[in-house]
Amino acid sequence: MSFHLRMLVAERNVDVRFDVADGETVAILGPNGAGKSTIVSAIAGLLRPDSGRSILDGTVLFDLPDTPRTPRGPRTPTLWRAPHRRGVSLLAQEALLFPHLTARENVAFGPRSAGIRPRQSRAIATRWLEEVDATGLAERTPAELSGGQAQRIAVARALASDPGLLLLDEPMAALDVSVAPALRRMLRRVLADRSAVIITHDVLDAYTLADRVIILEGGRIVDEGTPAQVFDRPRSAFAAELTGVNLLAGVRRGPHVVLPGAATFLEIGDLASEPDGAALLLAIRPADVSVSLDEPADSSLVSFPVTMTDLEPRGDSVRIRSSLLAADVTPKQAAELDVATGSALWFSFPREAATLYAATPPAR
Repeated sequence: MSFHLRMLVAERNVDVRFDVADGETVAILGPNGAGKSTIVSAIAGLLRPDSGRSILDGTVLFDLPDTPRTPRGPRTPTLWRAPHRRGVSLLAQEALLFPHLTARENVAFGPRSAGIRPRQSRAIATRWLEEVDATGLAERTPAELSGGQAQRIAVARALASDPGLLLLDEPMAALDVSVAPALRRMLRRVLADRSAVIITHDVLDAYTLADRVIILEGGRIVDEGTPAQVFDRPRSAFAAELTGVNLLAGVRRGPHVVLPGAATFLEIGDLASEPDGAALLLAIRPADVSVSLDEPADSSLVSFPVTMTDLEPRGDSVRIRSSLLAADVTPKQAAELDVATGSALWFSFPREAATLYAATPPAR
């Protein structure tokens, strides 16, 4: 089923518009406070936007005009469909199973609430328990389930009502890291050919489960595309941090790309069609950045004089940070540099190790 959303929540500074195609899973990522939970709550009917319109497979979930009501004028028509009449299922961080019902009865709850007879509801529940590999848990109560098992039952319960749109709000956030991979594989299987919106902080969830990714910052969509389009060429600091790359903003000046603070220039390369003055972005992995006390003599390197702001041990490497770039070096190299916060350093990298691309995403 196709889905369309356009909404404004003024108090939370959220103003978004996006669609979900039939059978498509869209992952929404963004920093805390970006508006992700606001979007889910509005779609599920738990929060009323100030204005906007949402349609699921031809059914209007809400239609709230942005024209203000006047005390003496005619009342502006609005439509607000109750949550239980939307054909939307929400899977939250916590399983939130009914404690007095068995796993099978929890899963059968949705069909029974829709008026399906008890025997058929139990049959539907049994089928979905099989889908999530939880048949052996059917007669257990929630108190007898582990966190991962309870979340499997919650997935089955959400799908048993055959929703037109499935909402997943950080479904693996509360799970142990040892449990998450199995649940992620299960979700990938049951989400196939199903329209879904998943809220996550985990780039692995996006790569594994999503057909399309939306990056949300400050209540606005700042980037959108396939996981490869968004994460291989990030256009926001948040997406760059998720993928573990340095992101630098540059400008085309004639045949060169000028980067802030750089002692050398890059050739424009394949971006010759970009106009002079065009904003460009450069992504470089910290592992490809070298650190030295003196300016490198190799003119083929792109070099930056920096001031060290932090030194962070990361297992078998040490991350040296500056306000512009981060570099990963070995513990031995860090010891040989013998630097501290405030030390003057040179960061450099080979031109071929960097990815240069237009700051404006191509039309999708």
